[in-house]
Order: sequence, then structure tokens, then C-alpha cells
Amino acid sequence: MSEDKNIKDQPEDDSPPKTDDSEKAAEGSSFSSEQKKTVDEENILDSTPSISSEESETVAEENIQHSTPNIQHNNENMEVHHHGHVHENKKWKEYFFQFLMLFLAVFLGFLAEYQLEHVVENNREEQYIKSFVEDLKADTAKINRILELSTRQQNNFDSLMGTLKAPGFSEAPDKAGNYLGSIFSWYSFNHTDRTLQQLKNAGGLRIIRNQQASDSIMQYDAMVKKISEQSMDLYNANQASTSIALQIFDANSPTNPSINRSLVPKPGKARLISNERVKIDELFNQVFSFKIASIFYCDFLRELNKYATRQINFLKEAYDL
Repeated sequence: MSEDKNIKDQPEDDSPPKTDDSEKAAEGSSFSSEQKKTVDEENILDSTPSISSEESETVAEENIQHSTPNIQHNNENMEVHHHGHVHENKKWKEYFFQFLMLFLAVFLGFLAEYQLEHVVENNREEQYIKSFVEDLKADTAKINRILELSTRQQNNFDSLMGTLKAPGFSEAPDKAGNYLGSIFSWYSFNHTDRTLQQLKNAGGLRIIRNQQASDSIMQYDAMVKKISEQSMDLYNANQASTSIALQIFDANSPTNPSINRSLVPKPGKARLISNERVKIDELFNQVFSFKIASIFYCDFLRELNKYATRQINFLKEAYDL
């Protein structure tokens, strides 16, 4: 009984009771791992012996000695770099060579373009000369035709003036009427100026580099202008002769081809409107003036025709046409 009582009176836990120190230790065990790491580092730093300034200089010298092979190795690399200066000289020569090649390429391109332009100008000049030669041929054909018609007209002028001065003209005007139609027409030369106009529009005759050819073309153009001036004198003579003739002769003559005979009957013979001797003599003078103007005009045309023929031969020979 007493033993049972003793057992009951004995406390169940044999461990000693907790004290304040043990509680603090338990709390200390509850620090985190980071805090422990921080404490450990502080302990290491505290335990590291302090190094004096002399000892630090000694350590720095040892580090310099240990790094000396690397410096020597860098010096070797710098010596290898030193050969790069020669490489730079080589690049300078290459740049100069490239510049020279570029200059030659540009210069040769300029020469090629100049030569091409020269060839194009030669072709243009030759084409203009060929065209101008064709114009000259057309002009000579026109001139020959005008000279033929003008010569026939001048013969009719002589016949008309002969009948106007013949005795008994008033009684027999039919003979004069046969030649009256010759004074109602005049033959003007129309210059073929196709090439000359193109040359003028292209900037004058600078395209024609053959100076003799250029001068001959200018001379021909001047002669054509003179022909045009003479043509106006011929036109004025024609108008004066026609005006006085219509005051003497009836326009409804049998030989007038300009009248529509289906509407206007053809008369049997020419009829005079006026028989005044003054007007007849005035017509004679006007026909004579017309003939003189026609002669001068034909003389200019003959001169122009000769010059055009010589110019055709010259240009063919000069340009090997």
C-alpha cells in the first residue's frame, strides 16, 4: 500500500524542470538560417587577423610579380599589332589604286559618251545633208517647170502686144483674144524649206560642222529670199495687166477656161468693152512691164537652179552620198 502510494506520489516525467536558461536556448534555436549565416560571417570577420599597410604592400608586389607573364604576353600581342602599321600602308595604296581605277572608269565613260555623242552628231548631220539634197532636187525640178511655162508665156506676151499695135485691132479683136489668157496667170517658185526649217529649229546651222557646206546652205537660203522678193514684182505686174485688160476686153471670151459654159453661153468671138486708144496703149505698156518682170524673175531662177545643181554635186562629194 505504501509502495503504491509512493508510486503515485512520484511525478510522471523524470526530466528536470525547465529553467530560464533552457528557455532562452530554445528561443535561440528558433533563429532563421539567414540570421545564422549573418552571425557566422561576423564571427569570421572578427576572427580574421588585421593586415598592416606594409603587409598589404608586400601582397600587392607579389600580385604584380604573378601578373608579369600576362603583361609580357600582352607585349607580344602588341608587337604583332605593330605589323598592322604596314597593313595600313598597304590599305592606303589600295585606296589610291581604287581611286585611280574609279577615275579611269569615269574618264573612260566620259570619253565613250563623248564619242557616242560625236557619232550621233555625225549621223544627224549626214541625215540633214541628205534631206537638204532631196530638197534641192525638188527645187530644181520646180524651177525647170517654171522656166518652161514662163518662156511660153513671154512668147504670148509678144504676140498680144503685136496685135494691140496692129492696124484694125478694133475691127478684129479675136486675134488678140487668143493671147489674152496669158496675162491672167503667173508662175511663182515655192521653195522646199523642210530641211532649212528643221535646222533653224534645232539651233541654226551649228549642226553642220563642215564650214563650206554650212556657207553654201546659207548662200542658197539668201538667194531664195531674193527670189521671193522678185516674185512680188511679178505678182504686181500680173494684177496691173489684168485690171486694165478687163476694162478693154469682155471677160466672156471664147478662150476663157474659168467660165462654166453650162451656165454662161460661149460667145462666137471676143468682144471689146472699150475701144479707146488710150486704154489699149495702157494695156500694151502693162503687158510689157509684165514681160520684163517675168524675164528678171526667170533670170533669178536660172541662177538659183545652177547654184542648186552645183551644191548637190558638192554635198554628195563632201559627205560621200
